[in-house]
Amino acid sequence: MGRINDPNHERLERLLADYGAKLRALVATHGLARHGIDADDVEQEVRIRLWRAIERDRSAAFHASYIQRVVASTVIDALRRAQVRATEPLPEESEDGFQPFPDRNLGPEERASGHQHVEKLRSCLNALPERRRLPISLHLQGFALQEIADIVGTSAEAARKLVSRGMDELKDRLREVGAGDFDD
Repeated sequence: MGRINDPNHERLERLLADYGAKLRALVATHGLARHGIDADDVEQEVRIRLWRAIERDRSAAFHASYIQRVVASTVIDALRRAQVRATEPLPEESEDGFQPFPDRNLGPEERASGHQHVEKLRSCLNALPERRRLPISLHLQGFALQEIADIVGTSAEAARKLVSRGMDELKDRLREVGAGDFDD
């Protein structure tokens, strides 16, 4: 293929030649891998946004500060997308015999008992102190400690303590209402 004779393409090439290393370094400083985000994907998105900015404003001068703002907004968008993860369907039955979806042929007594257990859990969860309620809810949904920390706005260690103490308190409350015994 021959060289593209497009002034916008040439401007983008010059911009990336001048700031490409800085762009890569800025993306790398955010530690995106711990959130399951590929830094190369973020860098590619930054390049696309720069291309679009060049197309929109053909006379603008793009400096290092503009590159930093584009990187920051792209990283923030990637982190937000990572928080809204796609859910995967649960298996019908796991190796230990647990069935996430009860048999559709359950009688009314069994169904009522299941609903009562859910209501007891909901009641005990709502009785937790507000500071622990969200971390425990996220933990029960399968979020990792770092994800919980990011959502709650605290350190991973603080999130670990909130989850640990909150789970202990939740188990105690469930025992009190007769919802079973738990192995500690």
